[in-house]
Amino acid sequence: MLASCSSTPTTVSKPAQSSGERYTVKPRPVPTVTASNEFNPATVDVSTVEQWLLDAKDMDPEESAELLLRAAEVLLREGELARADDVVGELISPELSTDQALRLAIIRARVQRGHAEFSQALAQLSDPLIEKAVIEAPVRQQMQYSQLRASLYEIEGDHLSAARERIFIDPLLTPSQQPANRQSIWGSLMQIPTSVLISNINSTNNRDYIGWLELASIAKDNQNDIDAQVRQRDTWLRNWPNHPAHNNLPGGLDKLNDLIVERPDQVALILPVTGRLAAYGKAIRDGFFAAYYETLNQGGNVPQINQYDSNGADINALYQEVLNSGNKLVIGPLEKESLSALVASHPSSINVPTLALNRIDGDRFPNGLYQFGLNPEDEAEQIADIAMAKGFSRALILTPEGSWGQKVAGAFAQRWQSLNGKIVASQTFDASKNNYSQQIKSVLQIDRSQQRLQKLQQIIGIHPSYEPYRRTDIDFIFLLARPNEGRAIKPLLAYHYAGDIPVYATSHIYRGNDSANKDQDINGVRFIDIPWIFNNKSALRKDINAGIPSSQGYQRMYALGVDSFRLHLRLKQLRNGASGQVFGETGTLTLNELGQIERELALAEIQDGIAVVNPVGATGPIESNDF
Repeated sequence: MLASCSSTPTTVSKPAQSSGERYTVKPRPVPTVTASNEFNPATVDVSTVEQWLLDAKDMDPEESAELLLRAAEVLLREGELARADDVVGELISPELSTDQALRLAIIRARVQRGHAEFSQALAQLSDPLIEKAVIEAPVRQQMQYSQLRASLYEIEGDHLSAARERIFIDPLLTPSQQPANRQSIWGSLMQIPTSVLISNINSTNNRDYIGWLELASIAKDNQNDIDAQVRQRDTWLRNWPNHPAHNNLPGGLDKLNDLIVERPDQVALILPVTGRLAAYGKAIRDGFFAAYYETLNQGGNVPQINQYDSNGADINALYQEVLNSGNKLVIGPLEKESLSALVASHPSSINVPTLALNRIDGDRFPNGLYQFGLNPEDEAEQIADIAMAKGFSRALILTPEGSWGQKVAGAFAQRWQSLNGKIVASQTFDASKNNYSQQIKSVLQIDRSQQRLQKLQQIIGIHPSYEPYRRTDIDFIFLLARPNEGRAIKPLLAYHYAGDIPVYATSHIYRGNDSANKDQDINGVRFIDIPWIFNNKSALRKDINAGIPSSQGYQRMYALGVDSFRLHLRLKQLRNGASGQVFGETGTLTLNELGQIERELALAEIQDGIAVVNPVGATGPIESNDF
């Protein structure tokens, strides 16, 4: 059947240097100043600020600047962003000492971050004068600077730069601080495509950085083949005996041997391959076997697969037949009604690990059951998380009429409000009536603006020069729409004076293939989708598209099939909590407390009619002067 070439990255086999080595690439040396030379705002009572501000008026410029900076730092500690910004408003960096210029940049960047001005905050910290000042700064300020910059890089989606900042400060931290910092390093690296990780491995002489990139690429590669991943991991351990991650491997890499011991030798695949859902069942099946044969052709171990048609079957009788045949793991069923019947018959536990390819509502499920589906509610919740991380607080919801739109909008609203976000308005639309304009006009309150004009005309008796205006209490729009609906709605937002409001959408707005002429109408829309959709270079995807002429409409089902094969190997890995991630074609997969597999998707934006995945780290080699 379908096969493809290995994507295993080449491991850099450079011998590890001594654990005491500092950076060889433009290091920031540990400063020689003592703690008594540093001002720590955490030790100052806020009542002192007022006296400082009075004293600053009668001092020379350098001493005055020092007191103003100290006052602002204490005010930031108290959360008084506006006043802190006002206190240092008259200070000019070139007129300050290097230490004071650095502190001023940090203060202003923290204020800007608090106001969701993330790019401006990064610009403050990236000024050449400030970057030079960091080199000679006290340790506490170096750490404050790098942690602040790392958080901003994360918000802006530059996860490689975020990881780089945290890798730099790791040797400066205390042993009690390092575990949390390394967890953050790993979290950033896991957001970066494997190809970007590999392309940067040879870009610098920084040993810790190279080691982290190698380990991250190992964690994300060979999702089909645990044996190959174990070999890569063991090679890394031999090459990097003094690396910070050596004695506490992240991401469940220390548990891979257990997965090999426990993997099943006989697996049942229960899918509808006849009847009304046959097209979906066959697409999942083809994706499953594409991954199966890829692993087999690369020399990996694969189980015996026994296939069962679930169409029209009594699922409990079929399930018993599966068990009687000696299957050690079950993949399926796909149909919700079959899954519900299976759960009803096994309320507390299920006989063998079972990976259902759908999800049903409930707050308790049998042990041994894993539910895995492409649920739009997951996407709505992730959009809420992304918007909150961007500093938004007020949302407008636009969804289609009907139970599907209501359910997805409800999932978004629940997550958004749990994050203390506010929903300022919500509007449904009926695609069959094509009445988008009037509904958008109403929710943006353009009609109220026009009514005010009419009243004014009645009062003054003339037609004044006038342009309607929309409501101004919206930070972003959550849009649930299919492609044709989105292409109609987005231009209307611009027409009704809302073209500047950011729009975030689920994957439903994108067909999954480039259509520049049609998708020009949704330029600027940011949406999330599965990695499979954006990876046109995937050998698996190319093989499926070449071998199955009707494949284009079922891309997400193929991805679901590929991941169902990968997951059958790694269900125990998912039980390791947040560190137990599986990097699939349907997203980064984790397991919640209900046994449901949740997906984190890739964020993209429509630019010139083409879906462009947002930059996540540098796309080219990092030069030595980047450190």
